[in-house]
Amino acid sequence: MRLPLRSLPAIGVRAALLCFLWPSSSNALFAWPSVYPTGTTVYDPGRSFNGYTLFAPLGDTPGEGPCAVYLVNMNGEVVHQWSLPFSPLHGRLQPNGNIIVIGRNDQQASGRPGFGKYEMGGAAGWLVELTWEGKRVFKHVDLNMHHDFTKLTNGDYLYLTWERVPPKLRKRVRGGIKGSEHADGTMFNDCLIEISPTGRKVWEWHANAHLDPALDLIGPLYKRQEWSHGNSVSVTSTGNILLTNRFTDSIMIVHRDSGWVVFRFGNTAYVDKASGALECRSGPQFFGGPHDAQEIPLGCPGAGHLLCYDNGIYTDESRAVEVDTHARRVVWQSTEGGVGRKHFSSVVGGVERLPNGNTLICDGANGRLFQVTRANEIVWEYVNPFMPSLSYRGAVFKAHTYAPDYCPQFRSLPPAKGEGKGTTMMPR
Repeated sequence: MRLPLRSLPAIGVRAALLCFLWPSSSNALFAWPSVYPTGTTVYDPGRSFNGYTLFAPLGDTPGEGPCAVYLVNMNGEVVHQWSLPFSPLHGRLQPNGNIIVIGRNDQQASGRPGFGKYEMGGAAGWLVELTWEGKRVFKHVDLNMHHDFTKLTNGDYLYLTWERVPPKLRKRVRGGIKGSEHADGTMFNDCLIEISPTGRKVWEWHANAHLDPALDLIGPLYKRQEWSHGNSVSVTSTGNILLTNRFTDSIMIVHRDSGWVVFRFGNTAYVDKASGALECRSGPQFFGGPHDAQEIPLGCPGAGHLLCYDNGIYTDESRAVEVDTHARRVVWQSTEGGVGRKHFSSVVGGVERLPNGNTLICDGANGRLFQVTRANEIVWEYVNPFMPSLSYRGAVFKAHTYAPDYCPQFRSLPPAKGEGKGTTMMPR
């Protein structure tokens, strides 16, 4: 189904209020009642993947509340945690028990993207690696850093940064809300930086040089303060780089050696070849503000496909989607349908395929983590009880679940598997 951009108010007036990339005290919407359960609320041990789950409640600045990354078992017990001097966005455990954390650096600098007159969601600045005991073994500061990182097999670190779109190129970028650039007309775009363990830059990729203004259009509900707004970075089995771009409603694969974009999927906005007009598509093959794409690894059902969290800002319904890159289509999704209470996170969120075929979903804005089966039955659910920030109210950017034998330190923890709790949800 194809809908012209001018008809979007008829399908998404309310969604227009949800277009801002990161929650703030005035923009975040919440689906919870005033009183609700936290911790593990649903748990079927026989059908869950029984592991340890890592997450970080979002916060604003140190001092407002505890800055920490938590590891919980299936019963929702905190079995380990790392305290930090900054507000973490999220962390990733390594097989040796170390944790790498990206977080918010509030240092002020003239013209810094993400702060001050260039306020944008997802600003970071800190990238640190800590031992299991919390000793820092690596620190890197880049005030242009935002959202996400990955550690490469060679030991290097790859992360997202912002840089300005040149004025001539900015004029060619189509889509978005007219006249909504930063006050001085500035628009930012993404850059990938790879650094060695000593902090030396060894590789970089610039979206300004490789995005196509005729293909990579900004979706109709976003401000033109950024072109793509990347929010996740990972490496595929071929060594190429997978990115999630919220403002172009898409995932893309970048060829590592040439820098070319070799795969695009999900873009809602497009140029009609006959009329040259901007149009908008709808349906299950198109995304609305996606987050957290990665290739499903070997050993997991669907290996080689891409998994992505589609926030669904045009439909007010979020979902996990599995994409077959060869067929170029969505082959599985976790939608609920109907009206009433349902999964919707207008901002943030994540997804991960687990070894038994379940999918871990991070309903980010609501701080709710849950596992679904292939038949979309919820077999584990955990609601974040930690609220270090009144403005974020327990929101979680993304989460990761690890097998009980993932790292040697897990052997000293309470068991991952528990006794079970709550009622398994019916197929949705």
